[in-house]
This record gives sequence, structure tokens and C-alpha cells, in this order.
Amino acid sequence: MLSGLKTSAVVLAGLLLGFCLAVPLAWMGTRRGADTLAMNVANAVAAVQDRQQAMADEALQLQPLIQRYGVTRDEDLFTKVQAERSRLAGESGLREKLERVQLLEEALLRVERLQVQSGQELRALRDSEEFQAYGRTWEKQKRLLVREQLGLEDSVAELNHLLLRWPASRLLAYQSLSSLAHGLLAELKADAAYRWHWSLGYLGYLWHRVLARVHGQPQPAAPAWAPPADTEVVAYLRPLNRPVFLADAPLPEDDYQEVQFTHNVAQNYADVELGEDKAVLENRDAPKPYAPVLPKPQKTVVYSGVN
Repeated sequence: MLSGLKTSAVVLAGLLLGFCLAVPLAWMGTRRGADTLAMNVANAVAAVQDRQQAMADEALQLQPLIQRYGVTRDEDLFTKVQAERSRLAGESGLREKLERVQLLEEALLRVERLQVQSGQELRALRDSEEFQAYGRTWEKQKRLLVREQLGLEDSVAELNHLLLRWPASRLLAYQSLSSLAHGLLAELKADAAYRWHWSLGYLGYLWHRVLARVHGQPQPAAPAWAPPADTEVVAYLRPLNRPVFLADAPLPEDDYQEVQFTHNVAQNYADVELGEDKAVLENRDAPKPYAPVLPKPQKTVVYSGVN
């Protein structure tokens, strides 16, 4: 019996030691993976920000161009672009930058709509070389912006997919490893206290129910136990809000993959057995082969003699 108890104690100690080692390693590995994905999101945001700043420069050059042709309306659109690009450059947090790039994109699209309307209304503006060059540059920048915004959406979705899945959602819900240990112990204590009070309350409810049945009284209402409230903790990393972009344009020309048409794969002669010929289908009703019509020598009759 003592040997069985010793074996059980050794097994429990090994399980406890493995758990104490596995949790820190899992937390460190999950944290490193989350840091890498967060860095990918930051790089994608930086790429979108640089592209939008370049497009903001182009949008501000449009204002004096259309003013030379008499278009002076909607000047607040260019003021909005200047304000949003300044706020975007001044933000340092990742969440704030995600919100600012969406606002700046909206302002740029409003300027683009003004550009299209002005070109449709004024033929002289539409036919000018400077306006056409502006449109070509803007279209190329917009295509690149759409591609980079799609990459940003994918990066955010990949990070959120990690943070919302167990056990990463549990491990990264705390700022540090010590807070994780204290948080798990506090949750275990709160859950044990909740189950203890729930058991005592349920036993009291059953006792009052038996007494009510014996004395012919109405049955008491079942108690409603609220689960323990979640404690407010500072998470290491929380999921990001999914960005919603409005720009739509074809992908850049270098993103389209050409379809390669090749000939049939050559026969692997290593699989051919020597001494065997390839099977040929027999066609008994095959038409006669083509025979060209050759000229034939003409036979002439020569009449000779006395008439």
C-alpha cells in the first residue's frame, strides 16, 4: 500500500512540475508569435500610411490645377486631407493609426470624386495634358494603395485569429507571467468559493422543499446563483478592430500571373519495356490515301500516205 502511495505521489509531483514548466514556455512562445504578428501589422500600417501620404501630396496639387479652370467649390475637402494626414503622422499607437488611415482614405476618395466631376463638367480641363498626367499617376497610386490595404486587412485578421483562439486567448490575457500565475490562482479560488456557496445554497433549497411538501406549503423558488464576476486585468495584447477600406481598383499589372501554356509532357522512356510496340488502333474502313492526279502522255495518230 505504501509503495502505491509513493508511486501516486511521484506521478502527481511529475504532473505538477510539468505543468509549472509548460505554462511559462507556452506563454513565452505565444507571446513571441503574437509580437511577430503585431510587427507584421505595424509594417503593413506603415506601408499604407506612406502610400496615403504620397496620394495626399497629389491631392493637394489638384487644387491649384482645377482653380485655374474656374473650379473653386469644395475647398474644405483639401483642408480635410491636410488635417487627417497631420493627425495620422502624429499618432504613435497601432490602434489609433488603424483608425486614422481609414479616415484619410475617405478624405482622399472625396477628392477623387471632385476630380472626376470636374473633368466631366469642363472639357478644357479634361483635355489638358497636366490633368491627364495627374489622372494616370493617381490611378497607379490607387492600385498600389488597394493592394497594400488588402495586405493590412490580412495581417489584422491573422493577428486576431491567434488572439481569439484558446489557449492564446487565455495566456495573453495577462500582462506578465507573474500576473498570469496570480490571475489563475485568483480564478481558482473564486471558482472554488462559488461552488462551495452554490452547494450549501442548493442543500438548503432541497431542505426547504422537503419541509414545504411535508407541511403542504407551496414550494419555494429555486435560487439564482450568479457566476463570479471577472476581474479587470491588463491584457498583454488585445484583438484589433477589423479595418474597413472603401477604395476599389484593379490590382497593379505586375500582380497578374500569366497562364503558361506548354506542350504535353514528354513520355518517360524509363517506363517503356523493351521489345514492346505501342498499340495502334485498327481502322478497317479507313478512306483511301490521297493520290495526286498526274498528267498522262497523250497518244496522237499520225496519218501518212497518198491522199
